[in-house]
Amino acid sequence: MNRSDFRIPEDKTQDVFTLAAELYAQHNQSYSVKELMEAGAEAKIPPEFVQQAIEQLQLQQVSAQPSLYKTKRSKPLLLGLAIGLPALIALGFAGWLLPRNAATNAAINEPVETVEPITNPIQVSEVNVGGESFKCNNLNFEGKDLRNENFRNADCTRANLAGVNLSGVDISSANLSGADLKGADLSGANLRNANLTEAQLEGANLKDANLQDANLSKTDLNDADLRGAELKQTNFADAELEGAEVDVVGAKKEGANFSNATLPDGTVYR
Repeated sequence: MNRSDFRIPEDKTQDVFTLAAELYAQHNQSYSVKELMEAGAEAKIPPEFVQQAIEQLQLQQVSAQPSLYKTKRSKPLLLGLAIGLPALIALGFAGWLLPRNAATNAAINEPVETVEPITNPIQVSEVNVGGESFKCNNLNFEGKDLRNENFRNADCTRANLAGVNLSGVDISSANLSGADLKGADLSGANLRNANLTEAQLEGANLKDANLQDANLSKTDLNDADLRGAELKQTNFADAELEGAEVDVVGAKKEGANFSNATLPDGTVYR
């Protein structure tokens, strides 16, 4: 009879493993030290005790007794050890199997919780975490389209924003000091009260941008386009505006500061 689907009752498993251990012991009545150590480990017997048992057995074999007596004595000891250790293994394995079966049955009978699928997941790009302002200080966003970011009160000091698209973006009160904005599109952007000190805006598009009360001192605005920009109280002190398209006369009437700035015609305003 050799049917893999034959089921053994749980109360008979210990008998099966014990009998199997005895049959195996009768079939193979010698073990290596490694096998004994592994058998002891399966039976949860510390290896030092297995080693101690082996040493004691060896001492008994070499003790000063008649050779016939030693032979008859050692064989039952070996046989006992051969039977005992597999029996312990069988008990240990049976002890492992019983709770495993119980756990399996419990898992089978446990009701399965149905998980509803998530509909319309929110994309990370759609969320401004905590409503915080954009932070890009010392970061590189060259050539990126950043129109969906919140730049109000943003900290982008010394950031690489060359060629970025910030058209129509609210950048009011942002800190862009020392930032690289060469060739950036800032048309129609709100830069009111923004700090652009020592920023590089060469060739930038600032057409129709709101630069009221913005600080552009020591800023490179060479060849920048500021046509139609709101320049009320804008600070251009020490700025470079050579080749820029800007209404200097109109800006000065609005209180813009051009002290020591290089004007579009290359002259320095005093």
